Amino acid sequence: MAVQLRQVSTSETYLWNGVVSTPDGRIFASMPGWMGPTPGVVEINTDGSWQPFPDNEWNRWDGKNHPLNHFVDVNSIFYDGKGSLWVLDAAAPYFSSAIEGAVKLVQLDIETGKTLRKFVFDSKDAHAGTRLAHIRFWEHYAIMAESREGSFYIINLRDNTYRRILAGHELMRCRPDDVPVIEGRKVHLLNGQPMYIHNDLLEIHADNRTLLFMCLFGSRIFQIDLDIITDFSLSEEEISRHVTVFREVSTWIAGMCRDKRGNIYLTDAENNGISVMTPEGNITPVVRDERIIWPIAPSVGPDNCVYFPVSQLNRIPMFSGGEDNVARPWVIYSYPLEMNI
Repeated sequence: MAVQLRQVSTSETYLWNGVVSTPDGRIFASMPGWMGPTPGVVEINTDGSWQPFPDNEWNRWDGKNHPLNHFVDVNSIFYDGKGSLWVLDAAAPYFSSAIEGAVKLVQLDIETGKTLRKFVFDSKDAHAGTRLAHIRFWEHYAIMAESREGSFYIINLRDNTYRRILAGHELMRCRPDDVPVIEGRKVHLLNGQPMYIHNDLLEIHADNRTLLFMCLFGSRIFQIDLDIITDFSLSEEEISRHVTVFREVSTWIAGMCRDKRGNIYLTDAENNGISVMTPEGNITPVVRDERIIWPIAPSVGPDNCVYFPVSQLNRIPMFSGGEDNVARPWVIYSYPLEMNI
C-alpha cells in the first residue's frame, strides 16, 4: 500500500466534492454550497490552478439572485464519455433544505461550455426535504440517487420524462447503527442527531446489466437489474422485490467509481484510504495515508489514475460539533492504478 499520491490541485476557500477527467486530460471538479456560495464547477489547469467552468452565469450564485439560473449546491459531476459534463445541482445551500424549483441536472458541452440541456425537477418530487446526490448513465437513461429521504430519480433522456421511485423505502435508508466513526469520533449533526445520508452512492457493475448502490456509510451494497429499475411500466413494489444484497461491507464507504476492467474503487473514510472491489465482490485495501481525510467521489482518468478529493467533512462545523477544524487547503489527489488487479 505504498502508493505515491500526487497533488492535483488545492483550494484555500472552498471544499471539493468531486473530480472527473476527460480522454484528452482535462480535469473538472465540483464545489458544493455546504459552507456558502461557491464557483460550483471549475476546470483545473496543468499547474494546479483552476477557474470556473463554464465562465458564465452558472457559477455566479450569490445567495440572492435567481437559483434556477445558477449552480447553487453542486453535489456531483459526471463525464459521460461522449463530450458532455453533467452537473447535478441539489440546490440545498448550507446542507439545508432544497430550494424547490431550482433542483436541476445540467448538461454542458466540454468543448464549448455551451448548455445543452437544463432539466428542472418538479417541486412535488424534488421538494425541500430531498437531496439529489450522484448520477450514472445506462443506455438512454440517467439514474440519480437521492439521499435525504432515500429514493431514485430515473430520466428517459429521449423524451425527458422521469419518475421518482422507492422514496423512503427501507432499502433506501441507513440502519440505526450506520453512523460513521472518522478520526476516532462519531459524526453527528449540529443538533446532536446521527448523520444519516441515505441512498447516495451508485455504480454500474462490469456486466453492464446491474446497478450497484448503497447509503453513504451504509453496511450493504445492493444490486438490481438495470432493465428493471428503468422500466417505467413496473410498480415500485415490483421493482423493490428485485433488490438484493451484493456485498456486506465492514468499513465506512464515502464514494465509488469503476475502471475499464470493471473493478470498483471504494473510498474508505474510516481507514484514510481507498480499497478496490473486483466484479466478484472481493475487496482489498490499496491506499492508506493519513492525509486522506474523508475521501469522496473518486473517478478513474484516461491516464489510469484514480482521482479523488479529500473533503475533511468531519472537520467542518456542521459535522464537527460547531468548530472549523479543517486543515486548509482542501486537496485533490491522484494515484496510479495497479493494473495487475
